[in-house]
Amino acid sequence: MGDWNTETAEWYAKKYGEYPTNRLAVDRLDLKSDAAILDIGCGTGAALRHAAARGAQGSLVGVDLVPRMVEIAEERRGGDPASDRLRFLVGTAEALPVGDGSFDVVLAFDSYDHWKDPSAGLSEVRRVLRPDGHFAVVKDGGVRALRSFGKEVAAAGFRVESEEQIEAEGVAFTLWQCRLANQDPGV
Repeated sequence: MGDWNTETAEWYAKKYGEYPTNRLAVDRLDLKSDAAILDIGCGTGAALRHAAARGAQGSLVGVDLVPRMVEIAEERRGGDPASDRLRFLVGTAEALPVGDGSFDVVLAFDSYDHWKDPSAGLSEVRRVLRPDGHFAVVKDGGVRALRSFGKEVAAAGFRVESEEQIEAEGVAFTLWQCRLANQDPGV
């Protein structure tokens, strides 16, 4: 996909806004009820709304680089029972508009491969993640699409705890769950 703009945001929201990948991946995450969750490249906010529906009671923040996509996420937030905890901001993975150590979980569902500078984006994930938090990445189409992912996250100080290939409801994707490399695996 080329440049993201108002037109591509509208297209994406219509075609993929409620794509099953968001729900299926969130369902596989071990989310504490009070977890604060950040979704980088949040699109329509579907993953965060599903996390709230599953019981996540912490703050739920989505960041997307396309202003129209943030507007669409805000529109869909309107009637959601968790609307008071959902926030959507314009920003990039490389310059997240949130505070240091603010999140227990950082998501990048089908957005990692759109980051302009993965190294800078991963540094930002480290900055905003709490010491015992984790980073979950999804790539539609499976592992072949992100061959260098493991090396990139290791170079940024993360370790991949699990890599799961998921096929359900007509979609196939890979879910990576990562933690800071210096974090106790038992946490």
